[in-house]
Amino acid sequence: MAGEKLRAKRWLIGGLLVWLVLVSGYAIFKHSGLDRKLEQRTAEFVGDIAHKRIAAHSAGNNNSAGRNAGELEQIPVAAKAFNDFVYIAYGVGNTSLVHTADGNVVIDTGLPIQGAKQKRLLQELAPGRTSHVILSHAHADHSGGTRFWLEPGTEVVTAREFVRKQEALNELEPYFWNRNRLLYPFMPEEPPKDGAMFSYGGIKPTRTIRQDETYRFTQGGVRFEVISTPGAEGLDNICVWLPDHKILFTGDFFGPIFPMVPNLFTLRGEKFRPPVEYMESLEKILALEPDVIIPAHFEPVVGADDIRQKIQATLDATRYIHDQTLAGMNAGKSLWELMKDIHLPEELALTQAHGKVSWNVRSIWEYYATWFRFESTTELYPVPVSAIYSELRELAGGAAPLIRKAGGHFEAGDYEKALHYIEIAVSSGVDVDAEGLRLQVLEAMLARAYEHGANYSETGWLSARIRDSKARLATLTGEH
Repeated sequence: MAGEKLRAKRWLIGGLLVWLVLVSGYAIFKHSGLDRKLEQRTAEFVGDIAHKRIAAHSAGNNNSAGRNAGELEQIPVAAKAFNDFVYIAYGVGNTSLVHTADGNVVIDTGLPIQGAKQKRLLQELAPGRTSHVILSHAHADHSGGTRFWLEPGTEVVTAREFVRKQEALNELEPYFWNRNRLLYPFMPEEPPKDGAMFSYGGIKPTRTIRQDETYRFTQGGVRFEVISTPGAEGLDNICVWLPDHKILFTGDFFGPIFPMVPNLFTLRGEKFRPPVEYMESLEKILALEPDVIIPAHFEPVVGADDIRQKIQATLDATRYIHDQTLAGMNAGKSLWELMKDIHLPEELALTQAHGKVSWNVRSIWEYYATWFRFESTTELYPVPVSAIYSELRELAGGAAPLIRKAGGHFEAGDYEKALHYIEIAVSSGVDVDAEGLRLQVLEAMLARAYEHGANYSETGWLSARIRDSKARLATLTGEH
């Protein structure tokens, strides 16, 4: 009992410290005379607590039969040598380091809560000044630890589009934060304040790369090429190529799983990810003929033939989805028909654990045609169909007939239709029977999702909706 109380006390103190540093800022550290090394040790300590909480929360939540992005939350921070001059610190997002006689080139900097520890571990393996920090794109799991690496004279290299993307993510942080928390409920209730130790943004590149540009430099006898590769994570993607060693650092260009159906759509919300530019970037990488790919998630991929086949499969699958969508649009098919009917042929059947074919179909459709589908005049006006749900419920004679209809669709396996009827049934207030049926439908949809690709965003969304449904049922029935 005493041991349990001690652990609970430590957990509470740890949680309070995480909250203090994550949300309230770290002026207490900046203004107390603590030096940079102690500041980074503090960040490492708090980051360890935060990651333990994340790992504990997500443990056992991944029911996928194959590799899934959810596994990243369980990876402990550790560093090791890939060869005699390339080192990798693993975590949710990896940090890579190329060691040269004239200094270290750092590629991506991991999550804010893991960046300080990754830096210490890498510098223990490869001491030296940080000459360059090259960021593959602006997402926090790739750029979050940048502040810990910066020294006087460090060159910070990004795509030109990185700057605007970082600004946009900062401007919309309150909006996107809550959407992200729905999928990743271990996140704090509020984003860190500006200037907090783990706050997002504030990175000021000293050199930016245009989309038609390759930045080349040589350091300590190692040749580097920073290549613009816009695509599956946005227009700000860049890769780092070591031509003499045929090693390519790809960041998140291929996504967390290689190969996979590309993630042209992200459920949490972001700008469109252009399909044509992504295919052009895939062709550019194919022409390099890399022997090694070092991504920013999971382990390196080695073997020129294997890599070439996987890149070609990604390109062919992306082109198939793109071309089939355009052909269907030209044939007069609706968006909904194409989302239902377009499937990859067996020889191109890549995992959909992160990207999803039907969602990419919709993204490609809206990339070319935007949001007006020419289906209903009401699309042009701010009156959604849900505005008449309560009237439809009244016309149906209350919730009971709608729930019976929803139950019939549920039994027939038409889960989406069942949800439509349930949403009409509860439009004038919650209903125990409707909520109980909704929970059954959502649980069946989650089971189906795990059987058909276990898409991480889809299962995350459904799991969040199930938690909400259970909470409403507990309130309605008084069972807490």
